[in-house]
Amino acid sequence: MKFKSSIINILVGVILVYLIFGLFLFFNQKSILYYPNNQDFENCDGFDDYEKINFKGTRFYYKQGSLDDVIIYYHGNAGSACDRSYFRSVFEESDNSIIFVEYAGYSDDDRKPSKKLILQDVDNIYDFMSENSFENVIVYGRSIGSGAASYHTSLGNVDSLILVTTFSKLADVAKSRYTIYPASIMLGEKYDNIKWLENFEGNIIIIHGDSDSIIPHKFSQKLFDALTTEKKEYVLIEGKGHNNIWSSSFRNKIIEFINKVQN
Repeated sequence: MKFKSSIINILVGVILVYLIFGLFLFFNQKSILYYPNNQDFENCDGFDDYEKINFKGTRFYYKQGSLDDVIIYYHGNAGSACDRSYFRSVFEESDNSIIFVEYAGYSDDDRKPSKKLILQDVDNIYDFMSENSFENVIVYGRSIGSGAASYHTSLGNVDSLILVTTFSKLADVAKSRYTIYPASIMLGEKYDNIKWLENFEGNIIIIHGDSDSIIPHKFSQKLFDALTTEKKEYVLIEGKGHNNIWSSSFRNKIIEFINKVQN
């Protein structure tokens, strides 16, 4: 009887731990997913020569080019748009207008980041694009920003798309990480790139590191396989992970793609 009682106690304990940790994941998923910093949006040295625009509550760094083309950058889940100022040199190889989007809840914004607020930012950027009548629109998204970029593309008027360290659905990534939980049910931040890109027929390149342990490249491959456009390209960068994908070959591939879709 003592042995049976011990087994029952162990099982009860395991179940309690399972439930408590599951509740922790459920109620803290936004804090787990988003890592904003306290960068002052108005004082970003990396974009000191860019306009700081607040359009319908969405902030972004903007540089007007001489062409009627624009590149829109959606960053990952950590830091801020200011942190990505090093990337401007890649886009400035061409003479496009450039937009680096900052998300609600980032860069000293007192709101808590969420999919709902980020997609509202995308809606606002889309409205800004419509008001300025750009002829050729290239959208870039990395990591969680690939969800924002894919959603933007679903709204229309996007000619070309660059996705880096992307995924099929965020639920797929969550399921692989928390295998013992029904992640697709528990996950509130449902970014579904397959759904958002199901009707996209423009140019798209997906770039991923083959050593990415945060978002394994099998998830970007799954997205690539689901795309119906014939103008798609998949690039796997050897020896690179999620946060160190920057390299000369990566940079050159982005520049090459932008030049190709503009010619």
